Amino acid sequence: MTSEKLFEQASALIQKNDALCNSEEAWNIVHALQILIEANKLEPEITPLKIEIIIGMASCNYLMDNFLYAYNCAVIAKEKIDEYIKFAFDDSFTRKMLGEEECDKIIEAVKRNISIGAGSRLMENHVLSYINTNNIRKAFPPKDDASFTKDELYHLIHSIEHTKNAIVSQAYSHGDYQVAKRIESIFNAYKYPLYYIWQKYKFGRDEEVWVEGENMLPYHMFVAKIKENTDELMSLLCNANPFAPLNNGSVITQLLKKILSDLQARLQGGRI
Repeated sequence: MTSEKLFEQASALIQKNDALCNSEEAWNIVHALQILIEANKLEPEITPLKIEIIIGMASCNYLMDNFLYAYNCAVIAKEKIDEYIKFAFDDSFTRKMLGEEECDKIIEAVKRNISIGAGSRLMENHVLSYINTNNIRKAFPPKDDASFTKDELYHLIHSIEHTKNAIVSQAYSHGDYQVAKRIESIFNAYKYPLYYIWQKYKFGRDEEVWVEGENMLPYHMFVAKIKENTDELMSLLCNANPFAPLNNGSVITQLLKKILSDLQARLQGGRI
C-alpha cells in the first residue's frame, strides 16, 4: 500500500475516533498511529504528505496523552516545513497550507499539560517510530487485555439485578422484610465494582447497566475504598458465597471471580 493510501486510512480513523468515548475508539487511535509510522517510512523525501503524516502522529500522541511525543512530532513537522519552503515560495499562506498552525496549536496545548525544557527533545528516529501505549492502556484497557468480555460483564450485572429482584419480591410477599433488605444490600454491593469496571474500562454509557432511579450514594461510598471493598467481596465469595444456593449461582460466582480478579490485579498494579 502506498503512503498516500495509508495516510488516508489513518486520517479516517482519527476523524471517526478522536472523541475517545470508549475502548474501541481509543485503540483505533493507536492503530492510526501505527499506520502513520508505516506511511512515514514509505515517504523518505520531505514532501507536503510527509509533513501531514508527522502532524497526524502528533495528533494521535496528544489524544493518547503522550504529550512529550506529541510535542516532539509537532516540532519535527515545523522543521520539515522550514526545510520544504527553502524550495518553495516562503509566505504565510504556504506555511498555513502545510499545517504550521496545527503544529503550533499542539505545541501550546502540550505546554499547558507538561513542563517543556531543554531535555524535552528526543531523537527524531525514535519519536517517529515508537508507540507508547502506557497512558491509554490505563484509561482504555484493550479488549484482548482483559480476562473477560464486555458482554460477560453486561449480562452479569443484569443477571445479579434480575435475580435480586426475584428473591426480594418473594421475600416481601412472605413478609420477610429483613431477608429482603439483606439480600438487596448484598446483591447491590456486588454490582458496585461491576459498575466501576464498566466506567473505567469505557465499555459503554452508564445508563446501559445502571438501574434507573437507583440510589448511587452507596456506590460512591464503595468506590471511595474500592480496593479494600473489592477484596472483601472476593473473600466473601470464597468463604460464605451468597450466590451458592441459587440455580444460576455457580455461573454468577465464576464470572464474578474472573471479573473481580481482573479488577484486583489492575488496582494492585496501579493500572487504575
